[in-house]
Amino acid sequence: MNNVEKKEGYEISLKDLFEIFKQGLWIMIVTSILFGVIAFGYSRLFIPKTYTASVKLYVETSVKGDNSYSDLSAHNLATSLVKTYISMLKTNNFSEKLAENLDGKYTANQLKSMVEFYSDEDNETEVFSATVSAKTPTEAKLVADSIADVAPGVISSLKDNTELRIVDNAIIPTTPSSPNVTRNTLVAAGMGFVLALIYVFAREALDNKIKYNPDITEINSIPILSAIPDFAGQKIILELNPDQEESEEKDG
Repeated sequence: MNNVEKKEGYEISLKDLFEIFKQGLWIMIVTSILFGVIAFGYSRLFIPKTYTASVKLYVETSVKGDNSYSDLSAHNLATSLVKTYISMLKTNNFSEKLAENLDGKYTANQLKSMVEFYSDEDNETEVFSATVSAKTPTEAKLVADSIADVAPGVISSLKDNTELRIVDNAIIPTTPSSPNVTRNTLVAAGMGFVLALIYVFAREALDNKIKYNPDITEINSIPILSAIPDFAGQKIILELNPDQEESEEKDG
């Protein structure tokens, strides 16, 4: 009798799960490597590189005094103004002035998409950053330097009693900020492993045929006289006890 079907309610033991995992391990390894290689190649060859340069700015207020209360008031005022200044620098007015300073090399809309502003440490300090993303290192630094030139004047014209100072000038980036080839490769390899793992166990769960193993008599309660492997067809031919087989045919 070939390909005897499993009984309903058959439970797979932890040992069986381990055997399934071990048998499908090569599929998982090959799939992980394949996914990783594809992600590596795609990240290196097809995803455009992006470089970032940042400039840090400091909000200084004109609160005067010689005591700690005055210093605290100045600090609180400066930190409260950080978000206001960031909002001001995100306006079309600033982008247009920045474009003028760069001699029209970029439009205002292009610059808005290239520049991001971030407050440091959850806006608890008077410092915030302007980060520029561009296709080349020199381009990123050029725009960042222009921000350092234009931003203090724009803020001074919009807000009295405060000014912006440059804390940290931009430097030319030496490596691209994106794509992160290593991260993409590892994530893709992990996804490949998980998908292969799902496939291996799904294939086993959907396979309702008996495999030759020591538990075969326990699964079907059928005495087996012999098992002849069919190497060409990768099957196991099971020969049942004749009395048992006749009994089953009568019951059927």
